[in-house]
Amino acid sequence: MVPIASPSLAAPPRFRCCEDTHGRRRHRPPPPLAAEAQFPERSMAAPCPRPRRIILVRHGQSEGNVDESVYTRVPDPKIGLTPNGWRDAEECGLRIRHLVAGDGADDWKVYFYVSPYRRTLETLRGLGKAFERSRIAGVREEPRVREQDFGNFQDREKMRIEKEIRRRYGRFFYRFPNGESAADVYDRITVLLLQALGKPSGQILTLALPTTR
Repeated sequence: MVPIASPSLAAPPRFRCCEDTHGRRRHRPPPPLAAEAQFPERSMAAPCPRPRRIILVRHGQSEGNVDESVYTRVPDPKIGLTPNGWRDAEECGLRIRHLVAGDGADDWKVYFYVSPYRRTLETLRGLGKAFERSRIAGVREEPRVREQDFGNFQDREKMRIEKEIRRRYGRFFYRFPNGESAADVYDRITVLLLQALGKPSGQILTLALPTTR
């Protein structure tokens, strides 16, 4: 009786670590980046730069400050300064110049953020007269520092009612119809200030701001 040989089991295929199932060479992924490379803010190699000062400036007296009926016929962004407002702005520039020069540093420069509203642009033109061009690091027109939006043309009686509702609801969280709440303004201003803190150290940041009513 002839013994029948049992079929030998095929040896399992062997793959090299750098090949796929078809024998093609694999490409290894690059090593993961260090935490400092992925998140530069975690690196302590150099301190985050900070401006020397941040100065907040309210616009000078506006046409709307002396006559609230202006808001019923003139778009809020187009309301300008009064003659007294222009004088306010020029005086403010001199006071800022005196304040900054009194720090004792000779290498200072001013960087201006300004709302696109007419009254704030005019305020910047007035106070900017106190600074030589070499002292101005830059000017940026920034919509995020605009006044709280109360909603297009403003009917005086409706605004009186809305402000009374705001008083009962809570000034910070009440949102005007077609407008903003003070919380909305806080959100956009906070983001801007966090970005402004990254300006080169030694600069003086001046923000020309409208104000809430």
